[in-house]
Amino acid sequence: MTAAFVFELIRAANETDRLTKPERARLLERAANTIRDYRDEIAISGAPANSQPGDIEHELREVARLIDMFTAEEVSAQILEAARVIKDLRVILDCKHEVLKDGGTGERE
Repeated sequence: MTAAFVFELIRAANETDRLTKPERARLLERAANTIRDYRDEIAISGAPANSQPGDIEHELREVARLIDMFTAEEVSAQILEAARVIKDLRVILDCKHEVLKDGGTGERE
């Protein structure tokens, strides 16, 4: 799912001017939800910065909520940042799964 969604985000960021404002808002909300879900799975969702202004998840939701105030270029930049964060979180999640799989010993089965 991640690779396809990241591809969708990058494509949308390059074609933001073709999307309606509601479509932009839905995409931003979906990206914020994906980031939240990955953080929950990684177990860092309780970190104080995750719901504070300045955090990517918070920013995506605010841009979606106030979509009429942002240009296509500004939304595009937010979408690209969301794609980067989602890719990074996926790497962390994959590492966590690998560690759990080998029991934290560093040995592979």
